[in-house]
Amino acid sequence: MEFVKLVGPFGVFFIMFALGLNLNIRRFLRVFSKPKNFVVGILCQIIVLPIIGLLVISYLPMDKEFQIGILLLLIMPSAAMSNYATRIADGNVPLSICLTSICALVSFITVPLYLNLFSKFLYNQSFDLQLFVFSIKTFLFITLPVFIGIYLREKFNNFFKKYTFTLDRIAFVVFLVIVFIAIFTEKDNLINYFDDVGVTMSIILVLVFFSSFIITQIFVDDVQSKRAIRIEALLQNGAMGFVIGALIFSEIKYLIPITIYALLQYCFLLFYLGNMKIKK
Repeated sequence: MEFVKLVGPFGVFFIMFALGLNLNIRRFLRVFSKPKNFVVGILCQIIVLPIIGLLVISYLPMDKEFQIGILLLLIMPSAAMSNYATRIADGNVPLSICLTSICALVSFITVPLYLNLFSKFLYNQSFDLQLFVFSIKTFLFITLPVFIGIYLREKFNNFFKKYTFTLDRIAFVVFLVIVFIAIFTEKDNLINYFDDVGVTMSIILVLVFFSSFIITQIFVDDVQSKRAIRIEALLQNGAMGFVIGALIFSEIKYLIPITIYALLQYCFLLFYLGNMKIKK
């Protein structure tokens, strides 16, 4: 956990910076010229996913630490790799980038707000977040780097356009390093936890995907936007959840749901992408 607390914020800063480099003003305006798909995607991310988390922890018996870990996972913005995955899926990449970026930009408000609401309503207590200080920290290593990336992309577009894909892949590697080193350092504590919550996280993953699938089938018209929103909902920002969880809690148990989901989501994504290729 000490590794994540010390190194994690710098890793997440780079990941979110790389995300910001994907967004330029023209893409942003293009998406908002037809805002319905964007609104559907945002509602999936910041309303539907937390509701799924609340339903799961309400009806499936589990330890309190796992409950909090699940809620923490499902209030995260989507992973930066969702933009790359949307590109592979021939989805609406500008929509994907805008959804990821906006969710990341407002996370310094939504994450502490949700954590406090959940803790009060579910456990009749509040996390000792020091809400203002926590929001400032979240802004500095999550929201600020996205702004920096957007600014540099606008200022030096030709330069960063060449290296955006490379930086995306480096960001993904940084995410893997954070997760796997944390897992390795706590491996003796992890083995028993996988049996406890592995099935639950598989259920959550299926619920997340099929909820987004049904919502997009009803409210979104074009196939490319449907794919973008589904992938955005599926891929949660595990690195960000890992770091925030490590900053708040001292036990690895809180982070087990995030770890398992982070591994399962990419397996499910490969299945989804492979199924699309077969249908073609």
